[in-house]
Amino acid sequence: MANDLNNVILIGRMTKDPEFKTVGQTSLANFSIANNRSYMDNGTRKDLVNYFECSVWGKLAEILKQYGGKGKQLMIEGRLEQSTWDGPDGKKLSKVRIRVENFQLLGGKSNSDSTPSHDSSHSSSSPTSHFAPEIDEIPADDIF
Repeated sequence: MANDLNNVILIGRMTKDPEFKTVGQTSLANFSIANNRSYMDNGTRKDLVNYFECSVWGKLAEILKQYGGKGKQLMIEGRLEQSTWDGPDGKKLSKVRIRVENFQLLGGKSNSDSTPSHDSSHSSSSPTSHFAPEIDEIPADDIF
């Protein structure tokens, strides 16, 4: 089977503090970001805000727990994942979210703040700390 392209890069601000949990022995952080765009419409400036649900696993979730929070600006890279499950009424439900594979904290409280970049593909720590189960292997209640 061919691998199709599924890549997302966004910059936005965290809408609230991330929610953390442990699934098996792996850390999971769920959060959302607001992505703002301004444009002109017949000479009038308009603003558009989109909100995106995100999840990050492993060591990156622990790093986000330490450095992230409501209002913090992030650049995220990842892929879209769709999860489906049966609702209480038997109907199929689904949700699409961004599975964050790396991120960079942007801005800071002052010019002297360090804003570390966290990329799961270039980390020198144990590779198993960045691997998480695929979304199909986890009950929807554990993710959402």
